Amino acid sequence: MLFEISLMKFNTHELSEAAPFLGPFCFSFYILLVVFICMSMFLTIINHSFRRARENINDNQEMFSYMLIKFQRWIGLKKVTKEERYTFRRLEYFDPIEHFPDKIDQLLDAINRLYMTQISERSTVEKDES
Repeated sequence: MLFEISLMKFNTHELSEAAPFLGPFCFSFYILLVVFICMSMFLTIINHSFRRARENINDNQEMFSYMLIKFQRWIGLKKVTKEERYTFRRLEYFDPIEHFPDKIDQLLDAINRLYMTQISERSTVEKDES
């Protein structure tokens, strides 16, 4: 019923017949509350979006220059230099052997934590039983 009231699909006679003073009072209070809360949220979202857009003006210029360079390379007006090609390939290359020792250390730490947790839980259970 409250959702129908916020959409203005309701019968006012039912509200006034249910409670002559409290029905219209609660209806008015609810409408004012919903309108002000929804309007406040809407304006806050718009204000926040405009503030972020104003702060990101420099980012938009960088984004435009990046897109322009990519478009020029795509249509063939600008060629990729050897340094850029090397950095792109270097960024894309992932050597799993380089990260293997770190992953093993993470695995051993996790197993150690699990083992120590089980030992501490077992000792608390044994203390509770005795």
